[in-house]
Amino acid sequence: MATMPEQPNPPGGGLVRALGLVDCSALVVGTLIGTGVFFVAQDMVRAVHSFLWVLLAWVVGGFLSLTGAMAYAELGSLFPQSGGEYVYLRHGLGRYAGFLFGWGMFWIIRPASAATIAAGFSLAAGFLLPALKHSLLGGFTGEQGVAALAIALLTGINYFGVRQGGRVQTLFTILKLALLLGLAIAAFALGHGQWRHLAQSLAAGGAHGGIRGGAPSLLGFSAALVSALWAYDGWNNLTLAGEEIRNPQRNIPRALLYGIGLVFLFYLMINLAYFYVLGPAGIAAHRNVAGAMARVFAGAHAGALVEAAILISAFATLNSSILSGARVPFAMARDGLFFKPLARVHSRYRTPHVALLLQAVFCIALALLGTYHILYTMTIFGEWLFYTLAVVALFGLRRRGVRGPFRAWGFPLVPAVFVLLATLMLGLTFSQHVFYSALGLLVILSGTPAYFWWRRKAAAV
Repeated sequence: MATMPEQPNPPGGGLVRALGLVDCSALVVGTLIGTGVFFVAQDMVRAVHSFLWVLLAWVVGGFLSLTGAMAYAELGSLFPQSGGEYVYLRHGLGRYAGFLFGWGMFWIIRPASAATIAAGFSLAAGFLLPALKHSLLGGFTGEQGVAALAIALLTGINYFGVRQGGRVQTLFTILKLALLLGLAIAAFALGHGQWRHLAQSLAAGGAHGGIRGGAPSLLGFSAALVSALWAYDGWNNLTLAGEEIRNPQRNIPRALLYGIGLVFLFYLMINLAYFYVLGPAGIAAHRNVAGAMARVFAGAHAGALVEAAILISAFATLNSSILSGARVPFAMARDGLFFKPLARVHSRYRTPHVALLLQAVFCIALALLGTYHILYTMTIFGEWLFYTLAVVALFGLRRRGVRGPFRAWGFPLVPAVFVLLATLMLGLTFSQHVFYSALGLLVILSGTPAYFWWRRKAAAV
């Protein structure tokens, strides 16, 4: 039985292990709590009708995310390097699988994801400053300009050191949690809600609240679960920066466990507040459920209150996306499988500055062109495909006798449950978005000739 010890940073890597447990936990929490918590409740209650079934969707989604995260924690303790899934797939399933993840991550998954987060940030800014909705030079709106500026600002912060990026993440994650906590407390104290709402369900057609029995359909619960999983999405971001985490064998598992656990508690608290104040019918009637709830106790000031929370929430999520995303092309280039300049590390700030800047160019382009909605839809299938393959890679490593200092819980049963449920969700996602899922998969597979070209080039050196 082979046990793999902690691996030092690759020679010449130049990165520093500067992220402690608090920074890592903030990365997890700050990424998971994005804008979804403000919006997905409507979709979930329309799908399953009542609080108990919504709660079950959050519990199952949290369990599924935690089982995947614990498998990632073992992989992260085995390979505490930059690149996350790129490294895990390379060791567990081969270089080709790792390269395809990095290729998709570079060209579509991370730029589209970051541009979408930046768009959510700018939409909230546009609510607070309506003048941003007007067109500026070149036909771009002020909101698009704000999205581009947010990407540029956070890229600059992370350019000047991973410590700076970690501090920004911690600060804005604390602010985000404080705002959510304050919103929930105000709802229970001032919302004049009713606890009987928790026993109500949507009446036929979803128009009114009324008592009805019976469980939702399997399709309905699946739809609610998908919404919950999107709100939990992003727990893998921490491992992308594994080479810059202090004591990764302890801090990666702890940050993932603490982070997902804390997020579940906050999701439970805010959803309980939604149902207490609005009831199922009120939730089903409003896209921005948090705003509708806040109007009950804050009146005309509710919009600004919720949009401020969305601004801070999106800012922290965008910072995490930018910090972690650049580490994948950096790791590939260092292995000789991508554009060589992307492997450079700044001599003073010890960051992959070229990868950060090029990532910013792609993200800003999508934020300005406004095509990120289509592109992000294309990424959904690819993201979960690689989540699944990374856990499959853990099975391959274990079969070869490789063991890490941290062991995934309940192996092999619990990781197998994750693979099974993730595969079912992949099928559901593909059936709902056939064209965009297939197009995203095609973009990922288009890296095949590039892989063989770079591999041949590296072998010739």
